[in-house]
Amino acid sequence: MVRSGLGTDRSRTDALLRYLEQLGWSQRGFALRVYDRCKAMGLPNTVSPSTVTRWCSKETTPSAALAAAACHVLSSGLRQPMTPASLGWPVDTTDVAAESLEYRDVAHAVKMLTMLWELDAVQRRTFVKNTFLAGIFGRASREALVMPPDVKISGLGTRSVAPADIDLIKEQTRLYTKLDAQHGGGKFRSVFAAFLDTHATPLLNGSFTTKLGRRLYGSVADASMAVAFMAYDDHLPGLAQRYALQAMRLAQAIGDRSRIARVHIHQARLAAAQGDRRDVVTHARTAMLASEGAPPLVKAYAAVTEARAWAFSASPDLTLDAVDRARAAFDRAGPEPEPDWLLWFDWHELEGQAAWAFAVAGLDEPGVQALKAAKGKPAVLTRDNVGLVITAAELARLRGDLDEHAALAKHAAESSRHVMSRRLAARISRLTAGQPLDDF
Repeated sequence: MVRSGLGTDRSRTDALLRYLEQLGWSQRGFALRVYDRCKAMGLPNTVSPSTVTRWCSKETTPSAALAAAACHVLSSGLRQPMTPASLGWPVDTTDVAAESLEYRDVAHAVKMLTMLWELDAVQRRTFVKNTFLAGIFGRASREALVMPPDVKISGLGTRSVAPADIDLIKEQTRLYTKLDAQHGGGKFRSVFAAFLDTHATPLLNGSFTTKLGRRLYGSVADASMAVAFMAYDDHLPGLAQRYALQAMRLAQAIGDRSRIARVHIHQARLAAAQGDRRDVVTHARTAMLASEGAPPLVKAYAAVTEARAWAFSASPDLTLDAVDRARAAFDRAGPEPEPDWLLWFDWHELEGQAAWAFAVAGLDEPGVQALKAAKGKPAVLTRDNVGLVITAAELARLRGDLDEHAALAKHAAESSRHVMSRRLAARISRLTAGQPLDDF
């Protein structure tokens, strides 16, 4: 029995060497490839030939981050999935922070989302260290826009998924979206993540037909985007990016370009938070491209986002044009909001976003008119209403009315006292310092 065990251990010890020989790679070459992967993922790890030698001899095993990087390099070279277990390394070396930035198949997206929910539920958000990697999204965006929907959507797990299970996800998403607007993204995100971890994870790994699978993936993508926005509002751009990236893979799987457009809109917000004005316009324009053939309400949402992007990039004429297109698309929408994840996007919201765009673009008069149309939001939507006050203050600053600006800044600060939103707090701090709007 002892010899058998040693034989098995040796077989695993030799596994990495066998794969390197199959690929024709030296240990030095493999080390350089793993190092390049770590660098591309923003990881601080260094890898040398001696490191690989110690892995091959079982003297050491790599950390979770290095194991994930090594497996990625081998998987790409061998054109087959490689896991830590296949190399004799511990099976719990999944590096969620790195792997959740990879855009792969649906199984990967499901695995990453469920792990993100689990970590977010217990408020272990530092695992992403707020790392936002701008270059990650480009390839994923191209694939989502050009690839056809997945052929296989059904699930073969043991738990049978019922329509009511999916309805519960949708209802909870609506509830927490409303709570987010009332209390801020830092208030209830961990609670919502815990719900998804408990309820949605078994469903994603359960048994469902193609028809139910489309509904399930769509509802999970919506829920994940709601959590992504909460993370963005809580100044956790790295976490928000990871949620959005995997949600887009589910949207791609079911061929839902409206939801793909929504992810690009979210990425425009994240790019703005990093100060990357060129990427903001790129993501906003891509959202418009994705919205081709989508319901008018989606096109209106994408167009007003484009307006905000042009304003952020100091292009007032293009801002005006995009707002006109947003209003025209909204006028074409039917009385019932479609899709249902845009229930919150009414005329007040559209005009509020237009007012912000006009204010940032330095267009005082159109901004004042849009702001008047925006008023009428329910009083319970505290964060959204404070946002309108901030826009009003900026318009007052543009007119040179410093007394009104100061009064509105004070009103915004007092009204937001109980809102847990780091993003809103930063906006008010800038407002009270007399600085112009420079957010998204």
